[in-house]
Amino acid sequence: MRFIIALAWIMSTVLPMPPASAEETTGDYMDGIGTQFGRGLENIVTSLAEIPCTVHADMKDQGNSGFFTGFGKGTLLMLRRMLVGVTEVGTFFIPTERTIPRVCHETKPSVA
Repeated sequence: MRFIIALAWIMSTVLPMPPASAEETTGDYMDGIGTQFGRGLENIVTSLAEIPCTVHADMKDQGNSGFFTGFGKGTLLMLRRMLVGVTEVGTFFIPTERTIPRVCHETKPSVA
């Protein structure tokens, strides 16, 4: 039992600390964790929209046969978005940048 208490104490003091940075302030950190928590909730709630968006895009490119490929890809993208959302909510105290674009936003390839 003492081991569990000691482990919980260590995790509560070490894990929430952001990496040390000379230009970050407490306000920046609080803004970052709020943004990440909100982004995670957004990803969880909007994950179901991946299916119709992907079906629409595939049907636009391939015609009616794009429904089946779009449905399959949309289901996988939905599961990915849910996983990323749950991870962002669970680790909101470690702020990071957005890893996937918003739902139904196509990413345009950048020219190097």
